Amino acid sequence: MSVYTKITKDELNNHLKKYSLGVAESIEGIPDGIENTNYVLKTDKNEYIFTIFENLKDKEVKQYLRFMNHLCNKGLSCPRVMESKAKNVCVIINGKPSAIIEKLKGASIININGNHCNQIGNLLGDFHLYGLDFDENLPNTRDIKWSEISYKRLKKIITDRQNKIIKHALIMLKDLSEQNLEVGTIHADLFRDNVLFYEDKVSGMIDFYYSCKGFLIYDLAVVINDWCTDSTGSIITSKYKKIITSYSKKRSFVGNEYIFWQHALIAAALRFYLSRLIDLHFPKVGEMTHIKDPNVFEKILEDRIDNKYDLI
Repeated sequence: MSVYTKITKDELNNHLKKYSLGVAESIEGIPDGIENTNYVLKTDKNEYIFTIFENLKDKEVKQYLRFMNHLCNKGLSCPRVMESKAKNVCVIINGKPSAIIEKLKGASIININGNHCNQIGNLLGDFHLYGLDFDENLPNTRDIKWSEISYKRLKKIITDRQNKIIKHALIMLKDLSEQNLEVGTIHADLFRDNVLFYEDKVSGMIDFYYSCKGFLIYDLAVVINDWCTDSTGSIITSKYKKIITSYSKKRSFVGNEYIFWQHALIAAALRFYLSRLIDLHFPKVGEMTHIKDPNVFEKILEDRIDNKYDLI
């Protein structure tokens, strides 16, 4: 969500003619994140998020946007994608796919409590249930092949210790990928900055551009690794129990999900450790960029390898 593509006033006004969203009053770049260009767009009718997709093809973008509206129609707290006058959710600008998306009330919360954890468990459970009948196959762009390719790029420029950690995690990831576990459409990136709260209640899940078909417990592991971890990389038990308990009231765990839970925690930590190392060592060029610290996930990955957490 850095700003890579700058839009002139004329370009914006011409683009908005394809919609019935009013006349532009202001547009402001959003510096957080690293994948797409995002602006806050204000018109004389409402306020929106204007996203330009830097690395995705038009076909891929349309799938993500249709998934968002599928969830919205089901009743999930998430933003609706605005349709153009031609009923398109995705419109090309400067040769790149773009979307204008409802801007929800609220903001993400960094310092979360037990109440927030209860809500996120419920939210993720609803998300998994609502996505079961989405009939499009969203590909996993961060699968084991991506992990192996990313490691090959990194292995000669990272430390011996980092190499050792990643090699071990890759073995666990491969083992996990070969299991017969519950599959659905997952978010795959549900960090604290991708959930909005308004008046201390969830007002929206956002940023679905890594959504894919995958193991449901992997998605839960992504949440646990971000929402329930202290500064040393260890899991905060009280928050962990809140999320697991509230989630399991929506969807019961079955079979090998208990056995391969540690694998899921390690795989989820590895994915973000690798992506942050790639962003650090091979940075993209943008007007505003935000590179996240890979050391955070180095600590998390080490902890998940060294300690076993039960899926209660």
